[in-house]
Amino acid sequence: MKEMENRSWNKKIFALLVEQAKGDRSLRQFAIECDISYVQMRKLVMMVQVNPPRPKLIRKIADHAFNDIDFADLMYAAGLVNNCGRLSDGDGMLKEGFVEKYRRLTPTGRKSATDYIDFLLTKY
Repeated sequence: MKEMENRSWNKKIFALLVEQAKGDRSLRQFAIECDISYVQMRKLVMMVQVNPPRPKLIRKIADHAFNDIDFADLMYAAGLVNNCGRLSDGDGMLKEGFVEKYRRLTPTGRKSATDYIDFLLTKY
């Protein structure tokens, strides 16, 4: 039986957000604090889960997230809302040194950064 793929769910961005949300905690510790199994959390971070997580699981992650990752960010990345309704704060992503840091990334890192920027542009 072929599993249905959710085209609007961005596994890579969701995984990046979860990594940011866990902060300096281990993935196992973050999963415990969120009351989610480590296996489930690892599937999300490793981008192997086929379908997006349900809002209840996303809420658990958001409630324990660090680094200003919130429920709306995670829901948007999961493809469960069309627009989170937040506006850019005008802070400016091109902070001093951004381009230099971007250039020092590996090609894979640059691709991830570009994907994340594209994701943010569709969000705001």
